[in-house]
Amino acid sequence: MFDIWKKAEKSVVLHGSKMNVIESCIERHASEYPDKIAFVFENESGRIKKYTYAELKTEVNRFANLLKKLEIKKGERIFIFLPKCPELYISFLASVKHGSIAAPLFEAFQTQGLELRLNRGNANVLITNKQLLTRLENRRKFKNMKIIVVDSSEHKRQIKKCENEFDSVLVDKKDTAVMIFTSSTAGTPVAGIELPHQGLIQQHYTADLVLDLKPEDKYWCTAHPGWVTGSVYGILAPLSIGCTNYVYESHFKADKWLDFLRKHKISVVYTAPTVLRMFKYDIRKRDLKYVRNLCSVGEALTKTTFNYIKKLGVSINDTYWQTETGAMVIANWPGLKKKSGSMGKAIPGIKISIIDKTIHLKPAWPAMMTGIYKHDKMYKGYFKNGWFKTNDMAKLDKQGYFFFIGRKDDIIKTAGERVSPIEIENVLIKHKNVKEAAVIGIPDKLKGSIIKAFIVLNKNIKADDNLKEELKTFVKKNYAGHSYPKEIQFIDKLPKTNSGKIIRAKLREEEK
Repeated sequence: MFDIWKKAEKSVVLHGSKMNVIESCIERHASEYPDKIAFVFENESGRIKKYTYAELKTEVNRFANLLKKLEIKKGERIFIFLPKCPELYISFLASVKHGSIAAPLFEAFQTQGLELRLNRGNANVLITNKQLLTRLENRRKFKNMKIIVVDSSEHKRQIKKCENEFDSVLVDKKDTAVMIFTSSTAGTPVAGIELPHQGLIQQHYTADLVLDLKPEDKYWCTAHPGWVTGSVYGILAPLSIGCTNYVYESHFKADKWLDFLRKHKISVVYTAPTVLRMFKYDIRKRDLKYVRNLCSVGEALTKTTFNYIKKLGVSINDTYWQTETGAMVIANWPGLKKKSGSMGKAIPGIKISIIDKTIHLKPAWPAMMTGIYKHDKMYKGYFKNGWFKTNDMAKLDKQGYFFFIGRKDDIIKTAGERVSPIEIENVLIKHKNVKEAAVIGIPDKLKGSIIKAFIVLNKNIKADDNLKEELKTFVKKNYAGHSYPKEIQFIDKLPKTNSGKIIRAKLREEEK
């Protein structure tokens, strides 16, 4: 296994124990084929913006020089709160090249969700736009945090004055390149998972093996970089391969997404099973005419979805990994015989075992998280008896194929995104009519799971449909537009342990 990763190291730029992933992702390609298209961005109105590898290098260098002018120090945490626009990707890459840490956030977070992450991550810098900045209501709480507003006249003036050259800051290969805030499997609602520069070794390797990416490919990863898939396989890995990356800044609409897929002749797609399920009534064989590899991530791939897409002439290569693993660890890949309902085999170089019905991995692989920001005890809790535990349950057959069973903890996966019930509950109980709240995930054919809230109301409050809609809107406005309860049930009391903890498992059992 060690030999596999030593061989894989040859695909990225290393300086002994030092590196910076941007050398692999941009600089070598800008030198070898400067006019090759690196990114194609399209927004909802159809406006297209392209960047060659040489142009991307220049834009990233200018932004890195801006960070230097603002006296941002190596290793500081730069939070990026933007939609899928060019500035998100440029500032992300510039932050890493500068030697600081890129911490992208999903644009749907409202005030509480945003400020919670900025606070927990001790944000040194926030990069955002005028519209999203309005969600930062408690400015005084973050008075020491520098703010860059990318669509402001001030920023445009500053960036124009920045030089076009910037040498990548070399760091220890185990230093953090990216910090992804996730609802953690270990019980803490929100935690910053630290992924190292050396993770690119495995990320590049799996992009080659599983995504089967080639420099000539037109590649589309549908995930926002605020989620780990969007950062790792939407930015770093494909740029390291040197292909052309397509970004569609648009809310999901099946017809528009399929038009985008067909119009740009996309050859490789990485998306969530939810997207594929939502395509079901619109997708046709002609839409997949140019697609040679379709991969899924983020939730269980059902047999129904797999078989439906297969009838259109394309097989789905399912993948399994976590934010904490930093890259794919189980997958199907081109050339590997597929088994119905299986998420595939262990990635070569990764040793995996099922212990207590749960997936365990043998440390260390290159992309494994190197820490959880300000949660050392939580980080150490992932390791026991020489194994890394995932808290995901699965079965392993005699041929080495893994079959996903489900989560061992309370984290809800809805539409491929992880949601902490505790966060939603904390918002709900702030409503003037709510006494207590408990949140669980319940099965949904389209999204895998949806959020359901059980609410205990204050005395003399009328429980009706109008209040249900009011509570849904309350969560949307105060937390995130994507993480609100689709179903609400009013109950007299919540099941609890003797110590007062809510027994969510009992609520789930009653839903079956």
